[in-house]
Amino acid sequence: MINFIKKMFPYFLPYKRKLIGSILFSFVLAGIKGYQAMLFEPIVTKGLSPDSSMTSVIQLILTLIALGIINFPARFFHFYWIRFTVDRIACDIRSEIYKKFQKLPMSFYADSKQGELISGQLNDTILFASGFRSVVDFIREPLTAICTFCVALWQDWQLTMVIVVASPAFIYIFNKTGKKIHENQTKVQEKISIFTHNITEGIAGQKITKAFNLQNYTTKRFESSQDSFFTTQMRSTFIEEIAHPLVEFIVYLAISGVIFFAHYRVASGALTTGGFISFIAAMIFMMEPIRKYSQSNVRLNQAKAAAERIFKLLALPEEVDVGEVDKIDFVDQIEIDNISFAYKDHDVISNLSMSVKKGQKVALVGLSGSGKSTLINLLLGLYPIERGQIKIDGINSTDIKLTSLRGLFSLVSQDIFLLHDSILENLTLGKNITQEQIDEALQVAYATEFINKLPDQLKTTIGDRGSKLSGGQQQRLTIARAFIQNSEILLFDEATSALDNESEKIVQAALDDLGHNKTVIAVAHRLSTIQHFDQIFVFHEGRLLEQGVHQQLLELGGEYHKLYELSKSTDELATVQT
Repeated sequence: MINFIKKMFPYFLPYKRKLIGSILFSFVLAGIKGYQAMLFEPIVTKGLSPDSSMTSVIQLILTLIALGIINFPARFFHFYWIRFTVDRIACDIRSEIYKKFQKLPMSFYADSKQGELISGQLNDTILFASGFRSVVDFIREPLTAICTFCVALWQDWQLTMVIVVASPAFIYIFNKTGKKIHENQTKVQEKISIFTHNITEGIAGQKITKAFNLQNYTTKRFESSQDSFFTTQMRSTFIEEIAHPLVEFIVYLAISGVIFFAHYRVASGALTTGGFISFIAAMIFMMEPIRKYSQSNVRLNQAKAAAERIFKLLALPEEVDVGEVDKIDFVDQIEIDNISFAYKDHDVISNLSMSVKKGQKVALVGLSGSGKSTLINLLLGLYPIERGQIKIDGINSTDIKLTSLRGLFSLVSQDIFLLHDSILENLTLGKNITQEQIDEALQVAYATEFINKLPDQLKTTIGDRGSKLSGGQQQRLTIARAFIQNSEILLFDEATSALDNESEKIVQAALDDLGHNKTVIAVAHRLSTIQHFDQIFVFHEGRLLEQGVHQQLLELGGEYHKLYELSKSTDELATVQT
């Protein structure tokens, strides 16, 4: 537990006043419980005795009222501050994990399941934060047990020894069940992660699920992961639930032994009836903290398992950023000098060299998997360059701070990302953007007309990833967003690949307007859209095979000519189908 407290200590510090106050109130609550046990003797001997006076009765009543007055604020602030701190710590840990997500490299996300990451941020943090409450319980409940134990000891130390004899059994149960739950809880959290991921897939993939009638298949996957989680969870539940009655059974045995020996103590006159009742009250009051201690032991071991997963995530290596240069403008050219890159053991780019001058519009073409989009990723610094270098105005891209490097580019991708929020929020992204800038961006993106037809116009909520809009409308919003960013270099990564002919024409016109007086690097699948570009680079299996302008490459009769004929046939087929 000491190691666990050390890990939690930095999270305690911002709330140390509430923590200390809560612990201090633990002493008050424990003392109240002990004093309540002591009161049973005067209640029997003075309050309920035929010989008792009204003065004694009034004193007892006033004492009970005084205890209630003290108990009210002590109990309220003790538990309120615990819950405040637990929930606040959970928020802090979630924020830390979310910030960590923003710093992890793209390679991490390529190997991770979305649902597992969501589960870790939600479920693990709840369990970890609840460990704080367990730590406070480990202070309050033993204090309460000690106070009631002292009352029992004061009433009759010989009877109290019966409870002492039973204590090794409690220690054994706590240690044994705690270790078992800790071992199994890691598996439980893994199963929750898989379970959550299947839920995420089921929701995100509704279009494909319905189109292919996969409802039964996805439901079986969900139920299989749910059953696996349930089975694993039940192992922990079994251990947890058997521990509580075991503890209570031992307490009952101890109290039974106490009653047996108390018969002789009362008969011999060594213990009064009131003293015995007070002793039994102390034993009953002691049972509650022992039971709660058992529950806290379970929660603490669950928290330990969650902590291991959380700190394993937080210890992951972050995106490498060794750059020290703040570069805010692009004045000359981008030089790609003999770079190579591989995804794990698969070579994607090999010995690639090319250059793009400021103001040029260049296209990257080639079959799928030839390395075009990978080059876009490398330009943005999303993956580290393994060999060679990319220079921007003569500065190695690795020497430029990542935020500064990415600020030079605006990306319009086939992978459209829009927030489940208003159009306005998707355009401004929390920045102070004037209405004039927004209007200009929408005009450039050919988005003004369709937005004005919406019931709430800019305030219209567009759904998850823009699901309430058409594909062309979604892409036009991303173009407007890129215009507002006003970066020097525009990256178009197959921005029209998923659109129909009519939408593509509109979006292509918007892209042309967006690229006016900018440097453009475009990954293109329809070659009819890049015939006017200043330079075309033809990729094949990660290598630069050809380069030149449209007519020049056609006359070569090489790879570009083949791609152009294939693209032309595809365009003609699409036109006929339309």
